[in-house]
Amino acid sequence: MPSLPLRARGRGQWRLWDACLLWLLGVVLRPVLTLTAPPGSPKHPTVSTNYGKLRGVWRELASEILGPVELYLGVPYASPPVGERRFQPPEAPGSWPDVRNATRFAPVCPQNVHGVLPEIMLPVWFTDNLDAAAGYFQNQSEDCLYLNIYVPTEEGPLTKKPPDPAANRPREQDIRDRRRKPVMMFIHGGSYMEGTGNMFDASVLAAYGNVIVVTINYRLGVLGFLSTGDQAAKGNYGLLDQIQALRWLNENIVHFGGDPERITIFGSGAGAASVNLLILSHHSEGLFHRAIAQSGSAISSWSVNYQPLKYTQILAHKDIQPARYHIAFGPVVDGDVLPDDPEILMQQGEFLNYDILMGVNQGEGLKFVDDSEGEDGITPASFDYTISNFVDNLYGYTEGKDILRETIKFMYTDWADRENTEMRRKTLLALFTDHQWVAPAMATAKLHAEFQSPVYFYTFYHHCQMEGRPDWADAAHGDEIPYVFGVPMVGATDLFPCNFSKNDVMLSAVVMTYWTNFAKTGDPNLPVPQDTKFIHTKPNRFEEVIWTKFSSKDKQYLHIGLKPRVRDNYRANKVAFWLELVPHLHSLHQECVSTATRQLPGTTRAPWNGQGKPPRTTRQPRHAAPDPSLSPSAPASPVPQRRARLLHRAQRHRGGGRLLLFLNILAFAALYYKRDRRHELRPRRLSPQRARQRPAARARGGADVAAAEALGARPAPRPGAAAPHDILRPTCPRLHPGPPAGPEDLPLITPNTITMIPSTISGMQPLHVFNAYPGPAPTPGPAPGHAYPAPGSTPTPTSGHNNTLSHPTPPPAPSGLTDKRKGKRSAPQRPPVAVGGKRRETPSSVFAGAAERARFSLTIGGSAGSDTPLIRTDPSGARMG
Repeated sequence: MPSLPLRARGRGQWRLWDACLLWLLGVVLRPVLTLTAPPGSPKHPTVSTNYGKLRGVWRELASEILGPVELYLGVPYASPPVGERRFQPPEAPGSWPDVRNATRFAPVCPQNVHGVLPEIMLPVWFTDNLDAAAGYFQNQSEDCLYLNIYVPTEEGPLTKKPPDPAANRPREQDIRDRRRKPVMMFIHGGSYMEGTGNMFDASVLAAYGNVIVVTINYRLGVLGFLSTGDQAAKGNYGLLDQIQALRWLNENIVHFGGDPERITIFGSGAGAASVNLLILSHHSEGLFHRAIAQSGSAISSWSVNYQPLKYTQILAHKDIQPARYHIAFGPVVDGDVLPDDPEILMQQGEFLNYDILMGVNQGEGLKFVDDSEGEDGITPASFDYTISNFVDNLYGYTEGKDILRETIKFMYTDWADRENTEMRRKTLLALFTDHQWVAPAMATAKLHAEFQSPVYFYTFYHHCQMEGRPDWADAAHGDEIPYVFGVPMVGATDLFPCNFSKNDVMLSAVVMTYWTNFAKTGDPNLPVPQDTKFIHTKPNRFEEVIWTKFSSKDKQYLHIGLKPRVRDNYRANKVAFWLELVPHLHSLHQECVSTATRQLPGTTRAPWNGQGKPPRTTRQPRHAAPDPSLSPSAPASPVPQRRARLLHRAQRHRGGGRLLLFLNILAFAALYYKRDRRHELRPRRLSPQRARQRPAARARGGADVAAAEALGARPAPRPGAAAPHDILRPTCPRLHPGPPAGPEDLPLITPNTITMIPSTISGMQPLHVFNAYPGPAPTPGPAPGHAYPAPGSTPTPTSGHNNTLSHPTPPPAPSGLTDKRKGKRSAPQRPPVAVGGKRRETPSSVFAGAAERARFSLTIGGSAGSDTPLIRTDPSGARMG
């Protein structure tokens, strides 16, 4: 046979050599391919949604106990809000014909990371790693309404454990739950001005808890919350974006293996405030079923802006400086998305019965004092200045401001070690934490619990060890974030460059177990028990802890730290100070001012000029009717005829009242100096006459209490615990010694609202009850430009003449529930003494009236019968001691 040509023979040999190489490469690369693409889990999984197909990415995690996760990134949940859709509610996204690539993050919403937004409003991990955080905001676009989906591909550690036959666990609580997976949608914080869902890698949370986790972007700043108060720009577009994301999940999450009947929303900071606002909005009804609020509330100072357009117009005529402690844009009460003030809505029970898990961190206000004076603590002068600056930026009236400043200093001074500069800094940190986070959160939890909503409350006491973190710092705002997302399990990241220990890994596993259990059943204790033996052999103390529900009576909460325990009444004294005493101080001031500024008969109040309290919205609470005198456009009605007659009588008797006052003072001085000095050295013993006066004064109450105090006979304590409204007993000066005014003559009091006006901006009405931020050092210029104060809450008329401060009326119980709360009690009125058919004043009441006109006293008592005056001022507001 003839030999083949050399060229043909070489060609055949090369073909055989290529086949051998391919076989060898297959043998070598087979293990690698098996690790990166296991059977049934392709490297790029594909999912069909209602709008088209998505191609995701398959990822393995750097942990032996965590399974792989499928990621679908940059999924559009709404049409791009550009062009005609700018400043409009979001619309459903358009469909796409081909397979859409969902393997990388989409652009974030426009924002300025290095702008004027104060670091004091942002989490510590964000401000301490600002350069790393800025890397997430390089790609910005108005076309930013996208979400990211993290889907576990196999059962995580919380479901791998086989069931215990002896446990007799109900079928729906079996840890090997084969139903569709629960869904958790995270709403990021950032004061409505910064942030993105792209920053939070939810792979560990999804894999460990066997839940689907979704992070979203929503419009921020001007584009998300600009409001003109009309149809041109109604505002709340950021909230509407969050609602649209929930709608998309309800329609499409089933394609990813999720359960649309078990959707939980959770967020931190402004995200937690958004969670609370969505609970109150009828637009989100039926779109989610449980809520987790981490360090935020709908009644926090930064949660809602009130009447932004009006205050923008006021500030337009003033020389202002960039806002340092206030957010510029945020949700507004528009009557639609947010129908009324959040506090009013919660008091009236106008929210759905959601399961709620919420809490705060131990030292939320760290950024308020972090850069105060370095490591040497805070000097007395700096302490006094900070509190004075705090009050100056809250209250617009000079008389009450002095009282409040001294009261706050008294409450937040460690009298056992008042010269310790470190302790002084800790008490200042506690002041900002209590006012800005703890008190609003406790008030929110209490209101929900009163309407039978299941509430679980926690306090977070741990933080990771980070370089540059002061030793005295507690768990600050945002320090719970890495533990919620399981960062310690995979190691430090650019945003959380911490030196994580095994204790950090254990605590992160505990937090993720609680959070995902709550998303599954509404109970953080079930269905998966706390078990972290896979981390270290030390026993997990959380295994023996049962997280009990929060109740309006006991206020139980879980202490989350290395030594967990269930306790009750977290910081009860300080919470009561902000929720009860401070509003009463404001109401006391308003009552006395209203009494001293009554108008003459036949006159009409002038239209509102920006100094009063207009109604917050057109919708009023059920217990009060709109007051036309508070409207900026309509004048008030004339003074009632009865009040006019009383004012005429006051003018006629003014001279007589002054004369009686002078005579009473002379008589009192004469009686005092004629007392036998030897009688003072004897043991004090009540005379029969004064012994009879004590029960009489106690029975008569009101003016006789003041008379008995002036005469030196202290009223006997009443049996039983003091009622809440008996703690403060103000006696305001009366204009005349005539008959007591009726209910219609008393000024309307708002006991549950604090007037908070930055003193550097004139013409601005009071802010919200918690709307307070310590401003910068006083400057000749006006206040920040974005300090939008909130209108006061609707006044509640009192019933009958009462010498005690009115107590906030608890909200009515919802339909089908029994309201066990008691109504308010009024102090007994002293009947007039009639002689010859005419009313006359007894000597004690005449003296009491003179004493009331001569002074104004504020008595703070800790128990029944304790009437020790702590702060006393004369009618001009000067502090007397």
